[in-house]
Amino acid sequence: MPVLSGFSPTAFLVLTRDHLNVVALDQLGDGLYEHRKVSEIRTGQSGFLTSNVPVGCVSRLLVGNVARSFKEDFYERIHIRPNHIDLGSSMSAQTREVEVWNAWFSSNSLQAIESTKSDGMTLTGPEPIPTSFGALEARVYELSIRPNGPPIIDALFLFKFVFGRATLRAIGRRIVGWVFSPDWSQPVIERLEWLTQVMESHSGREQRVRLRTGARRTLEYTQLIGSHRERVRLENLLHAWQARVFGLPLWQEVQITRQAINAGAASILVNTDSLDFEVGGLVGLVKGTDSEFAEITDIQAGLLSLKSPLEKNWPAGSKLLPVKPARLQNDIKLRYLSDTIVQTRSRLQLEEEWLAAAMVEPVQYRGFPVLMTASNWAEDIDAEHSRKLVELDYLTGRRTLDDLSGTGSVRRTHHWLLNGRDAIAEFRTWLAARAGKLKPFWLPSFQADLELTSPIGAFDSAITVDNRSFAANGGAGIGRQDIVIATTNGQNYFRRVTGVTALTDTTESVAIDSVLGVAILPTQIRYIAFMKLVRLDTDAVEIAHHTDQLAEVSLTLRSLRDDT
Repeated sequence: MPVLSGFSPTAFLVLTRDHLNVVALDQLGDGLYEHRKVSEIRTGQSGFLTSNVPVGCVSRLLVGNVARSFKEDFYERIHIRPNHIDLGSSMSAQTREVEVWNAWFSSNSLQAIESTKSDGMTLTGPEPIPTSFGALEARVYELSIRPNGPPIIDALFLFKFVFGRATLRAIGRRIVGWVFSPDWSQPVIERLEWLTQVMESHSGREQRVRLRTGARRTLEYTQLIGSHRERVRLENLLHAWQARVFGLPLWQEVQITRQAINAGAASILVNTDSLDFEVGGLVGLVKGTDSEFAEITDIQAGLLSLKSPLEKNWPAGSKLLPVKPARLQNDIKLRYLSDTIVQTRSRLQLEEEWLAAAMVEPVQYRGFPVLMTASNWAEDIDAEHSRKLVELDYLTGRRTLDDLSGTGSVRRTHHWLLNGRDAIAEFRTWLAARAGKLKPFWLPSFQADLELTSPIGAFDSAITVDNRSFAANGGAGIGRQDIVIATTNGQNYFRRVTGVTALTDTTESVAIDSVLGVAILPTQIRYIAFMKLVRLDTDAVEIAHHTDQLAEVSLTLRSLRDDT
């Protein structure tokens, strides 16, 4: 057997001594390595191995903090994924899976699961409680939500382990479908209502302040119910759910399915253009008195993706509609036309404010948009002229009147007929841009207020029109100083009148602030109309939907001072 008598560190010492980037141990000083005696061994020599164990050391006190790692973030605690569930608007039975992970390196016992405000909800697991989780073991629990229960869902589940606790919270609301379709012999009234504070000075100038971010939205329509089944269902629904939230189908946006939709479908083919579908919202399928609502997770062109598969089969010809949470009016009257037939008029206010994107208005004049959609002359247009007059009357002599603003205000009602969903959607975006009484716009009268009698040259700074006492009655002024020259080729020229002069008994000269740049003949003129700067006279707007494709709107507009 060989006997170890020493060693020859030639290679190691030569490498460390001759290498430029290595400092030999003997250069660090014998004080640090005095017990190892390495520096006493010369290169290429050997000697007996002497044991110097134990080796003495110089002790010192170190003060610092523990450097934490991901271990403290993930382990030695209880994890629940997800620990917060937003159920949204629940209209049918739902289930959610929850993973409970014992992130301890030892077994851990689940002693109890305590729940609060969990009526209509059940949490079940793979093992009865109490149960022991192994080290780093995860289990899946199932949370079931039934449609019957409190309208507001705000449940809390507390998992109590021997080592650690964790909570699961579920929020949402339960709603019931209001699927009684309207009687289309009368229009469905959609009401949008903003809130604006208007402060008016003696001179008639206004400061307007928005007090509500969006518009409150209401749907009102008549229903005619003609069977015992529907009648009793309506009465039972009012008895149990009148004060709760309903799922209201937007009947003015109904579509009829062309193909059958089978149970288990996770998506629906549908026309999404100009319709009020939204991610997180609801889509409804209605056939007679049967209905099913599903939550939307994604919207693509012609396709809605659903959060949960459909539970029923829906034949072709079913109604497909957007659905919004809404509350029914406090007092609803039922009129029994017979023992079977019931007539009622429902008014439901949607829960969320209407926050549609405002229209980008391309036609601008003097900093405000211009509405060039003509009024529907199938109905009479009413106008009312008024002034800010203050009357001083002592009853014993003549009255004294003071015209505070020095100008009149005109309230005029205009009507619009909207044909097609695209036209309805476009007008609604225009209403969103108005925000009730908040934002003004220019509106022509769409009448031949001035009649051209001579051609207009490309560089004429005045036009000759029929004498209608424009100059004799003050000429250009507030409400009478802006015009639109509408031509037969669709071109519109907006100009400000700078002066009016009577030329003869039959003609007047109207000076404009800039030339047109093109020559126009009288036969090329559709009309020359006065324009007024106006705003909506009320924050409430009603859209009467005669069908899902035809709507009518009447707006009362009030003129503003346009001398800015």
